[in-house]
Amino acid sequence: MKLNMQIAFAPPEETYLRLRRKYPFTPYGKGNPSRVLLSCILSARTKDELTYPTADELFKKYPTPKELCSAPPQDVETLLKPLGFFRQKAKHIREAACFISEKDVPKTTEELLLVPGIGPKCAAIVRAFGWGIPDIAVDTHVFRISKRLGWTTSADTLDQTQKKLKLLFPINQWVFINHLVVSLGRDVCRPQRPLCNLCVLSDICPYPSNP
Repeated sequence: MKLNMQIAFAPPEETYLRLRRKYPFTPYGKGNPSRVLLSCILSARTKDELTYPTADELFKKYPTPKELCSAPPQDVETLLKPLGFFRQKAKHIREAACFISEKDVPKTTEELLLVPGIGPKCAAIVRAFGWGIPDIAVDTHVFRISKRLGWTTSADTLDQTQKKLKLLFPINQWVFINHLVVSLGRDVCRPQRPLCNLCVLSDICPYPSNP
């Protein structure tokens, strides 16, 4: 595709449609807040191809948060060995399981941030896919690529980025934004030397002419 050098802002609706076609998505554990929460802890700095099979094995052995809470730490570490930072994740996931086995999975961002191992990104994912509450998870990919697409500025914080994205997209699209942008980032829109010539947004993205 030939780049339109005048573009300074990727049109959100067209961007969304193209990315939905390119990166289909079925949320892991959708409708099960505890599964979504615990699998999100496992997913940090780990590819989905490793995260979800490992989560399946973990939940097969420990189907409920209460059972996972009382699991021997060494057993959990062994199950999580395929993942990066498996010892830290084993600690956090047991602590989170203990928290939610006593208090259930919170619905608000503020309460979710009290769960061990849960940050703003996972809080938004739990709300969106666990509870069906529209939200946008902003991680490093979304933060970086939103700037490249002209949706945010270099001065925006993570919180400001989320607020701007919620204004750009209709509420029914919020839950998909993180997956779509993260998939784009892992596929072609890399931090260094992005593969713009292979990107489905190459003709509507301002980045190649305004890096």
